[in-house]
Amino acid sequence: MRLSKPRILLRASLLLVMAGFMAWRAVETGRTAAGPGLEPVGATALSRVALVEWFLAGLALVTAGAALLALRAKPPRPTLHLGGAPRTGGGAPSEPSPGPPEGPDRT
Repeated sequence: MRLSKPRILLRASLLLVMAGFMAWRAVETGRTAAGPGLEPVGATALSRVALVEWFLAGLALVTAGAALLALRAKPPRPTLHLGGAPRTGGGAPSEPSPGPPEGPDRT
């Protein structure tokens, strides 16, 4: 499914905002972990949470970049002919297609 350019820009901008928010949260969590008055176990847990938040910020940035790459102009692809010769006359069939096959009545 192709998305319109405004939707892709909206998606990329929301991802960039989310990446900024997660980076801000990671900085704040890291400062809290390095602050005085925390037990070593609590500081270690907060440091790990900050690491996960940095990871999520990077993931959001990569995803936003991939969304922005979708805005590039792409050359048109040729139609798929599956080994047959292309039809002449605007793609209309040259003869009418046959009806259902004749056979014994299955009633």
